[in-house]
Amino acid sequence: MRLNQVTVGCLDYGASVKFYQMLGLVQIVDAPPRYARFETDSGETFSIQKVDQIFEPTGMIYFETDTLDADVAALEAKGIIFNAPPTDQNWGWREARLHDPAGNALCLFHGGDNRRFPPWRISNSKEEKDMKNDKCKAGTCKHDREQPTAVRRPDARPFWMAYPVGGAINVGWPHDPHRDG
Repeated sequence: MRLNQVTVGCLDYGASVKFYQMLGLVQIVDAPPRYARFETDSGETFSIQKVDQIFEPTGMIYFETDTLDADVAALEAKGIIFNAPPTDQNWGWREARLHDPAGNALCLFHGGDNRRFPPWRISNSKEEKDMKNDKCKAGTCKHDREQPTAVRRPDARPFWMAYPVGGAINVGWPHDPHRDG
């Protein structure tokens, strides 16, 4: 399952469109006065939809950036007001908080590897269970798998495995005793 998009309510269509464009989102759907969809640089989508009333926000929308401090300074220069400046959090993120014109709570942040792999992450996903079976450390295996076996498992000595097939000996791919058992 993948998260497709998030849609929030807006009271003033024009003000909300302008606000999200100033944040750096690219508008890809324009259906005034009721609906607009935007896209991030990495392809996620975010929408606004005209509503009659916004209730007290119960959630927060997070937009990640690698250049948080510079982005906040540039947005403040454009007139966007932040409720909280970029601040290091004890969970390993740096965050700046603000509200959109309708009062929806937003957070611009940089989480780095701590976004998906904080030190306190629990191992419930299939990928993480597979990583444990590979004798990897939690949180590093995705990167480790991209490296050659000799780098990620220096004690592994791949060798060619021969096995009989239909009366002939067939030579297969290198066998890794740690992976192949």
